[in-house]
Amino acid sequence: MTYAQARARLAALPTLEVKPGLDRIRRLIEHLDNPQAAYPAVHVAGTNGKGSVVAMLAGVLCRAGLRVGRYTSPELVDFRDRITVDDEWIGERAFADIVEAIVPGLDDTDAPTLFEALTAIALEHFRRQRVDIAVVEVGLGGRFDATNVVRPCLTALTTVSLDHTALLGTTIERIAWEKAGIAKRDVPLVFGSISAEAETVARQVAREAGAPVSSCDLALTRTDVNWAGARFRVDAADLPRSIDLPLLGGWQADNLRVVLCLVRALRECGYDIPSAAVADGMRGVRWPGRMETVHHAPRVVLDAAHNAAGAAALADEIRRLVPDRAHRVLLFGALRDKDAAGMLTSLAPVFPRVTLCVSDSPRALTMDRLETIARDAGIRYQKADSVTTGVREALAALSPDDVLIVAGSLTVVGEARRALMERG
Repeated sequence: MTYAQARARLAALPTLEVKPGLDRIRRLIEHLDNPQAAYPAVHVAGTNGKGSVVAMLAGVLCRAGLRVGRYTSPELVDFRDRITVDDEWIGERAFADIVEAIVPGLDDTDAPTLFEALTAIALEHFRRQRVDIAVVEVGLGGRFDATNVVRPCLTALTTVSLDHTALLGTTIERIAWEKAGIAKRDVPLVFGSISAEAETVARQVAREAGAPVSSCDLALTRTDVNWAGARFRVDAADLPRSIDLPLLGGWQADNLRVVLCLVRALRECGYDIPSAAVADGMRGVRWPGRMETVHHAPRVVLDAAHNAAGAAALADEIRRLVPDRAHRVLLFGALRDKDAAGMLTSLAPVFPRVTLCVSDSPRALTMDRLETIARDAGIRYQKADSVTTGVREALAALSPDDVLIVAGSLTVVGEARRALMERG
């Protein structure tokens, strides 16, 4: 089987599960003799921040001399960028070989979803690559997410806010119950910045599972910030006193705090993670499509900001980094299962005008719906025929001092990134 054939075979799978549960992924990994049992994992759930936490922690563990598997979603460029070992994408040949191995499982009457198949491929690739540890991001929710078959040595819950409400529930308490479902007996669960109501539910879930819990109360101070990133002062003798993080966004302080708490917990589990590895890993971390600068003069910044909380945080950071409102430009598109109204109403006041666009994703929100949201909110807007057109037209019209923000979903961000890469 070639890589193209493997991609075509996976493209035939359903993208959404008919009913939640772990039966399909369990049957699929049984075809591979349960690869997830071959290594420990750090399992990370949360509404926002989980991808950044995974990227940071994987970088730290690599610098500590461990062979590290990393699984994230969705892809930004290609299916393969979800699955890395020591920051190297899974190869096309390796990907195709594993797809061929799971074909019998893909033909089950209750067929697995695309995400479940990709999860099985990641778990098997990590075994074949003999990783020491895997850092795994939950795809959606936690309790019934395909990644919840991993064998964790640690779990983490970064944030809890309203997102995917049609699937996870319409209250913070219900969403917290879903996400805390990754808790396992005798496996520590680390809490990030979550509300009191979410923490109450999560602690109850952990107690029922027999998982010890801890909150991240580490003292961090962001002492400097510019377009290259931020510097943090850490008030802890067992960690670097100063950390340079090349990730923009004030919210990264909360993510960094979770990672440092996970480092401490991993040390208690017996892992040797020197403070120098922590500082070096943070300094070298890259997380494309998340407050990522991809063009200069004019500056183009890509950030998924795929829910209302993420959009509000992005708006605050743009106010800080671009004081002159006249120099701010927004290209926005969203997916139809997201709170596009909440995102757009959080972002639009920061910009003099918004350009609306629709990505190529079959889940993309239509232009008619985007226009309705903008009109109802009294937002000044214009339309672009596509994400690529929106980027090109913006670059042609902007001055070198302007800043274009592309936001709303990773599908929009991915298309914008590819368009800019094609321009060189």
